[in-house]
Amino acid sequence: MELLLQRAEEKQIDTIMDIYERCREELEQQGLLQWGDGYPSRDYFIREMEAGSLYVLLADGVLAGCVTLNEWQSPEWEDISWKYDDEWVVHAYFLDPEYQGQGLGSAFLGECESLAASKGYKSIRLDAYGRNKGANVLYEKSGYEYRGSIRFTSRPEGHQEYHCYEKRL
Repeated sequence: MELLLQRAEEKQIDTIMDIYERCREELEQQGLLQWGDGYPSRDYFIREMEAGSLYVLLADGVLAGCVTLNEWQSPEWEDISWKYDDEWVVHAYFLDPEYQGQGLGSAFLGECESLAASKGYKSIRLDAYGRNKGANVLYEKSGYEYRGSIRFTSRPEGHQEYHCYEKRL
């Protein structure tokens, strides 16, 4: 399968929203309240696209995933003992449920890492919903190191813990 990571275009926003909604529904069916009503949203994706930070993964020319890559870090991350500097940060990373379970999650991360390295970044940081075992296993199998946990108090009680990860490129 040919994979291509490229900046998102305005004409892709509806497809991005469709994939995001299907991902969110699948997670909620598993009892995982990973994303709230306000994040990510259509407005979020449009803002990130306009900023040049929204990327899509094309698998054989079909939009299969989406991610925001930039330098912004959540204030909740301030107490994490990060090991590396010169980092790029992964936000709102998701893969179409139709493509999950085929090894594309790690390939998608690899594309993000290659792009980060080509831009001169030395590491990647991200957080993952603590109860999303699939995501946490994916990051750890992909060489990301657990750095600690944070709480997003804006999330419902019992759904606030997120694990922070980092990988040296």
